[in-house]
Amino acid sequence: MKVNLTRYSRTFVFACLTFFNITISTALAAEAEEFVAKLKTHYQKTLSINAFTLNQHFTNKQYRDLNYWDYKTPNVYMSVRSAEVDLARKHFYDNDILYYAGGRLYDRVKMQNNTESFFYERSATTIGKASFKRGMDYFDIFKNHIVMNFDFLAVRPLFEEANIEENITLHQDSIPGNTTLTHKISDDNVIDYKFSHNPLQLVSINKGGQSGIFVYSDYQTTRGLTYARTVHKYFEGTTEPTYITFNDHFGIIDKVDPGKLQVPEGYNSKIPKWDGVLVSKEIAQDLYLVTDASAYQNSLFKVNGDKIAVYGATEDSDLAEKTIKLILEKFPNKKITSVYVTHPHGDQIDGLKVFVDQGIEILADEYSISAIKAYPRFADDITRFKFQTIEHEQVIDGAHFYVLENMHSKRQSFVYFKDSGIIFQADFLHIPYDNTIAKVIPSYTKTFIDFVRSKQLKVNRIVAFKHNNNISVDIMNKTYDVNM
Repeated sequence: MKVNLTRYSRTFVFACLTFFNITISTALAAEAEEFVAKLKTHYQKTLSINAFTLNQHFTNKQYRDLNYWDYKTPNVYMSVRSAEVDLARKHFYDNDILYYAGGRLYDRVKMQNNTESFFYERSATTIGKASFKRGMDYFDIFKNHIVMNFDFLAVRPLFEEANIEENITLHQDSIPGNTTLTHKISDDNVIDYKFSHNPLQLVSINKGGQSGIFVYSDYQTTRGLTYARTVHKYFEGTTEPTYITFNDHFGIIDKVDPGKLQVPEGYNSKIPKWDGVLVSKEIAQDLYLVTDASAYQNSLFKVNGDKIAVYGATEDSDLAEKTIKLILEKFPNKKITSVYVTHPHGDQIDGLKVFVDQGIEILADEYSISAIKAYPRFADDITRFKFQTIEHEQVIDGAHFYVLENMHSKRQSFVYFKDSGIIFQADFLHIPYDNTIAKVIPSYTKTFIDFVRSKQLKVNRIVAFKHNNNISVDIMNKTYDVNM
């Protein structure tokens, strides 16, 4: 039987459907409000916490292409963190120590008081006895990161939402016993919070895209406070954790120790700001340094007749283009034929494609070449890469190459210009701009210095790939003696 809806009946049906939808929406909104209220009751004891101290250690995969020992089995390095935070006053002190392969220690501090925000190093490994001012928005950047480590802090935005009906939606998860709350922060910012029911615990937070997914587990109770002791963090769509954080301690305090909110005495070194303006300077016959005012990154190039060899590729394409442009403007009738790579970490090779696009050959040891060929960012272009393998103690156009086994990279080399007594190296010797000697010297630094001494190389100047392009033998020797 064919049914025709009259205008009246169509209106009636529409009204019923509208009523049904409103009823469902109202019910779901009521469920969301009820669940948020339940959460607030569950976390009630933690809502008054505004100042706290924490200790944690974590594994880090995000930057391992800068620090792995062997690209075939890239290592994960560990960090430890201690921090004091005052959410109400917007004060914080954050000290984290990174332990790299070969024994290198990177001990850094970030802090903010009422009027200033600073970054400095306690280990003096990169910027020495300098300190950098940060903007007063530094606290908010730090806060957004640090609160994600503790479930009871990470859920607070749900309790601060004034319009639950409009901005928080409840979903019963496909997994029995789980509920997801979707919190709309803005039109293009939505966060999912997943909770288990028995017991009531935060399972995960999905902030989307590069902002990350956080998975909480191993809940334990200490001094009446229950929180997840392990947080797995996934960024940029990875299927394995970028970080795994272990929350070792959480304590409630009245305020951040005032003594920690000032830069210690002696941190008065000045480093010119990196301005991106490259300059070249002849430092020996036909041997030129390419650098900027801060010596953030340094390369050499040597003129051999109508050919030019570059020593030290760049960490990104922009610097590579600027380096090539500077050299060719200085010597427009000559041709860059090769670029030398000391070892295959990301910050040493990321700019290589620009050189390859110019038909420039890459000089590197056998291990480094194999690692470059396996580097994911070069996968689409690797067939265009041209290589020349350098051997230990090989001499090419007056440049002496030495390839050493060491604990920074399975193979790392340096180049020695005998006539001028100049060495170009990357990560054997870390010396800041102000020549401060680090407190802890990695094993591979001693490997390098022992080798230079054993070969009785007459050295006048050491150019480092980063931070310092005029390291003296005296500074090298003082570095060696730190742990003696």
